[in-house]
Amino acid sequence: MYKTINKSFARILRTPQYLILFVSNNCWMKCEHCWFNEEWKESNLNEQSLTFEEFEKIAESIKRINFLSITGGEAFSRDDIVELANMFAEKTKLNRYQIPTSGYLTDDIISKTEKILKNNPGIPFRVDVSLDGDEETHNFIRNRKKSFANAVETIKRLNKLKHQYSYFDVGVISTISNQNQNIVDRLAETIEDIKHDGEWMVNLVRGKTRAPKSIDVDLNNYIKAHKHIDSRIENGTYKGHSGHILAPWLTAKNIVRRNKIVNIVEGKCRGGACSAGSLGGVIYNDGSVYPCEMLEHSFGNIRDFNYDLPKLWNSPQGDWIRNNIEDTKCICTQECFLSLNLLMQPKHLAEIIKERIKLLNLNS
Repeated sequence: MYKTINKSFARILRTPQYLILFVSNNCWMKCEHCWFNEEWKESNLNEQSLTFEEFEKIAESIKRINFLSITGGEAFSRDDIVELANMFAEKTKLNRYQIPTSGYLTDDIISKTEKILKNNPGIPFRVDVSLDGDEETHNFIRNRKKSFANAVETIKRLNKLKHQYSYFDVGVISTISNQNQNIVDRLAETIEDIKHDGEWMVNLVRGKTRAPKSIDVDLNNYIKAHKHIDSRIENGTYKGHSGHILAPWLTAKNIVRRNKIVNIVEGKCRGGACSAGSLGGVIYNDGSVYPCEMLEHSFGNIRDFNYDLPKLWNSPQGDWIRNNIEDTKCICTQECFLSLNLLMQPKHLAEIIKERIKLLNLNS
């Protein structure tokens, strides 16, 4: 059934509606838990990075993107990141977009964020800042002095912008790894101390990390972070997503997603029924296109298709990839694609509705 559903999505929509766009392979950090590391890039990125003009040609082939994640590396490291965001907003009928960041160069990030907001009024935009522990732990994981202090300052200043722009949201992302799993309580206190009033997203380390031991995590420590979030929801101190009409539903979805990840790690879930390669996709900075960050099969390089994403997306290779994902019952904990899967599977959609009703009752 899902083979037919995914093929239909690809044919009707023509391009991924949830697009992760790598605009740079450079980063200010050298994170212990990062899969997008030197070894991975050397093995997988085979061509020069796309230029602004090439990104523009790709955008011109896309009618609409429901959600665009502009990432890297560090997306804010690009001198033309403002122009790049503006261009995609203009040419693709963009519904929502975000930029994740380490938050290291605060002044640069704040300046570019405000320019993007001013240039694209009314389009929901979010910046997510990574924070992985208290100062000592965060700086160790990131292998960069002052990375903690700078990230905290960036979050505080972004929150000030949030009060100026109703369509702007600020998130904090923490990746639970071997290096911080034993300080989850301190991490939760740190998030609370900085008075962050947006979504706190807790990710589980994945992939072949820069430091191999990073992947060795006791699931109970990941669950502990859930409990901190749940308790804040219950006592009313946690506001979650904001900035657009569907934001509260994203908070409810994230509750279900965290539980789903636990079940996957515990082996309680079947694979397959995945929307990677149909609703969602990835374009790396060298032009290679993949269904998901966790898969090794590529659709091809966008340059070989004259920057025509619909043509590449609906190629015979694309059909093979979508079928292979279902045939192999592919399953992982990649948070972005799990979000899509929750929305396309009736059972999980019912769970999201249930969590949304709970949130309404708590806030009434």
